[in-house]
Amino acid sequence: MKILYYCPEYYSRHGGRAHARGFYHALENLPVVSRCFLYPGSDPRPDPAPDEPKTRAGGRLWFLPSTPRRIIRFFMPRRRLARILIDAIKANDCDAVVIRTGVSLPSIKDIKKACPEVQVCLEINAAHFDESFTRLPLRSVFQKWEVMLFNRADTLVVVSSYLKEYLQARAVCPEKILVNQNGVDATAVSLSGVDDRREQYGIPEDAFVIGYIGGMERFRRLPEVVTYIAEMWRAGNKDIRLLIVGDGVDRPAVQAAIQAEGDEFGHVVILAGWREHTEIPGFLKTFDLAIFPFTNDYCSPLKLFEYLGAGVPTIGPDTSAVREVFEDGVHLGLVNQDGSNFVNTILELKNNPRLRTSLGQKGQALVLNDYTWEKNAERVVSHITNNMNGSCMAYRENESTSG
Repeated sequence: MKILYYCPEYYSRHGGRAHARGFYHALENLPVVSRCFLYPGSDPRPDPAPDEPKTRAGGRLWFLPSTPRRIIRFFMPRRRLARILIDAIKANDCDAVVIRTGVSLPSIKDIKKACPEVQVCLEINAAHFDESFTRLPLRSVFQKWEVMLFNRADTLVVVSSYLKEYLQARAVCPEKILVNQNGVDATAVSLSGVDDRREQYGIPEDAFVIGYIGGMERFRRLPEVVTYIAEMWRAGNKDIRLLIVGDGVDRPAVQAAIQAEGDEFGHVVILAGWREHTEIPGFLKTFDLAIFPFTNDYCSPLKLFEYLGAGVPTIGPDTSAVREVFEDGVHLGLVNQDGSNFVNTILELKNNPRLRTSLGQKGQALVLNDYTWEKNAERVVSHITNNMNGSCMAYRENESTSG
């Protein structure tokens, strides 16, 4: 099988990059995949030259407010992008194209018209109109239209059963949908021979380091996390440190939360900022306990797989998507999404080294056995192959006769 992978996130500076690179290189190494091609083949957004004129923010739709501009951009058919992919498919005689969805979705209708025998598979990590635009009038209509675009593909790969149910509720054939949670590159998170970062950040050797790696989106609720850490520190846990690795829109709010706790608390939270993925093992080596406590219900947090793949004791969010994979008290500790047990869960693990070791070992065994990128890619290719052999054929025939 020859596969084209369309994924601009391969060059991004967020967690999507780790997913894209791990998945693509796993595809390359699968015995059933004879050739694998990446598009774009290089970073599509190089840094502009110092004297290069800047384009107007918002592009051709700059005159519109942000929300309608984003909606129009999402639904605008990207036929030029589709033509580029069609040319790549034909030039390389591809059997399938895997497309990671985002705001730059090529016209699937054009691809299927030009290459009817080629399987189009969409990777869906989030539904745009479920994640964003929560107060948008007629939001349900936009959600239905979005799913109609997705449904033009032959197969859909989602990271949680939440997303599968979301698509099914909007008339997507369930056999088209594969639930395939995130994965990990075992070599990328190996801590063998890695030095920790305590000295670099002035962290005492006897400190208990609670670590977070990821974006600072508002739904991660990091300012709230800072207040919980402050509560534990004021209660006598003077040895704790919170090391946050990442950046994002909520960084000012995080800094404000730290300052609100007073000058004496300032040294307890360390903001390391955004770091290259190659630096992550050094931070994982520093953590006594890794946390990713809050997220959206559909999300399969990539960092949980990386934390546990490295064998680091972990606390995650008590959401349906996480419970599909991990068992509370066996592989990790889970935090209620109202935050009610956050402090107690942290302290239970802080005061129980044996439990931390057990969680780290069992979580690592599960992830490295079942959730590597190799296993992830195998499931996707198997799903595409099964669809080629006739799964959901009756549904597609009925769909084509009705519209």
